[in-house]
Amino acid sequence: MLVSPFIGILLQRRSLLGPQGSTVGLDRWLVLPLATLSLGVGLIHAAVVNDHFAESTLSGLFFVVVAVFQAAWAVMFARRPLVRLATLGLVVNGVVVGVWLVTRTVGLPFGAHTGVAEPMAVVDLLATLFEVLIVAGTAALVLPALRGPAKRSRFLVASADLTVVMALILITMVTSYAMADISINGGHGAETSRAEASR
Repeated sequence: MLVSPFIGILLQRRSLLGPQGSTVGLDRWLVLPLATLSLGVGLIHAAVVNDHFAESTLSGLFFVVVAVFQAAWAVMFARRPLVRLATLGLVVNGVVVGVWLVTRTVGLPFGAHTGVAEPMAVVDLLATLFEVLIVAGTAALVLPALRGPAKRSRFLVASADLTVVMALILITMVTSYAMADISINGGHGAETSRAEASR
């Protein structure tokens, strides 16, 4: 893939990885993959906004807020990977994962599907996987018990470059698959409609 060398050059110019042959801490190479995960899941949520507005205004607004936050956080965190931004990403994505778990197990106590567990779709699972990875990655940057080991976990920059490039390519491919699935299958609303029709 021709983009890989350019990503590696960008990483070194942004000083996220240091000179070739030196060592880099885990906490430094997590930045771009976490930002890319957040941008990817933000795009997924933006793609299903209309489906959720069709269910209820509250649901649609929730997805708008989440999508905008995740995209904006991705840009800000990539530019300035501050601990307070990592903390914000950890909390918000943790809440979103929690809401998803409730909707897929017991259902929300309000809204269009009060008390009814919604069906799981592939796109839902991919988006939630991205958010769980963001929570885990930001936890490694924020929590004292994990931050020390993250800084001490060092390996050659050559390996870090390859790892980051492969992670970005994989995240991009999974996001592209999710967007294609939404385009073909109509997103969350179609899954809910099919589940209700089968009852």
